[in-house]
Order: sequence, then structure tokens, then C-alpha cells
Amino acid sequence: MSMALESEIQQNRNMAFRLQEAAKSDRLERIVCELMSELGLDLADQHFSGTPVRVARLYRELTRGYRLDPSETLKTFHSKCSELIVISDINFNSLCPHHLLIYRGKMHFGYVPNGRIVGLSKIPRLIQNMASRAIVQEDLVSEIADTFQSAVSPLGCLVRATGRHDCVAVRGVKCHEAQMTTVALRGVFRDKASLVEEFNQVLTRRET
Repeated sequence: MSMALESEIQQNRNMAFRLQEAAKSDRLERIVCELMSELGLDLADQHFSGTPVRVARLYRELTRGYRLDPSETLKTFHSKCSELIVISDINFNSLCPHHLLIYRGKMHFGYVPNGRIVGLSKIPRLIQNMASRAIVQEDLVSEIADTFQSAVSPLGCLVRATGRHDCVAVRGVKCHEAQMTTVALRGVFRDKASLVEEFNQVLTRRET
């Protein structure tokens, strides 16, 4: 197959994908309109005229992780480093799958390399991409740890997330200050308590 033909086929595929995504967006906007009507909102009101488009765009952004391969973001480099590496204060937003409300917070990530290190910006990107789904926080940290272990093969990694959940703050018990912390340990972090302690000490020194 000639390069020109391959290029044409790829262009046609890209066009088909864009048309498919546009059709989905139009349908999502109509669904938002129906929801607003069911709630008794006046769609003719000036403040609601662009709301369906904005809400559709919002939820597309909050669920973009379904359309990405997170492992592709993890560019690695050869390195002799075999010491603990910590990346802290990574902001994330995700969706509660039970109510489709946002929860947000910070993650701290640590790993011990095994011949390869990861570009610094890639770990926040991995976390933010994987968080852009409807997933409970407990599973989110586990899946981030598993993805990193599979793609990079370090000696081990640790993910700690603390989040505030709108589903707790604005409904039910309405507890605005409640936070949840979840931790996932893989590899040497499961076997060496001293590594977990070192990770915690790094975060404590950062906070003082």
C-alpha cells in the first residue's frame, strides 16, 4: 500500500471519528435539555440559552479518560537511580459514579525505579487522565498504581489520595469538611515499612 493511500485512509478515519464525536455531543446536548425541562427550568431564559452546550462540554471533559490510553503518557528514560522518588501535591478531579458529582483533592505519588525513570510531567498527566472518569476513589488509586507498575515495571510504587466529595457535601449528611484518604501500595512498598515511612517523612517535611 502506498504512503499516499495510507494517508488518505487515515484522514478518512479521522473525519469519521470527528463526525461520530460531533453526533454524540449533539445527542448529549439534547439529553441535557430534556433534563432541564424535567426539572422545570425555562430554557428560554437568557441564563440557560448556552447551558446544554456548556454542560455537555463539561461532562466530556470530566470523562475524557475513557478516550485515552493512560500508559501512553509514561515516557521513560534509562537511569541508575534506585532511590525513592516522590511527586507531591498533584491536583485531581473525578466523578462519583453513584451521583455523577465531582470529587477533588490532591495525590502524592512515590516510586522506586528499576533501571528506568519517568518524565516528571508524565505522572501528573497519568493521574489526571485516569481521574477523568466516573470511578470511586478507592478504585482510582489502585488502578493508577497498577497501570504504573505494568507500564514502567519499577521496584514498587505508592499512591496516596485525599479527596473532598460533593456527594457528601451537598446531599445526604451534607458534611462539607469530610475528607477521604486512600492509599495503594505495590511492590517493595508492601514489603518494606521503612519505605512507606520515608515517603511519609518527605510529605511531612514538605508541609512544615
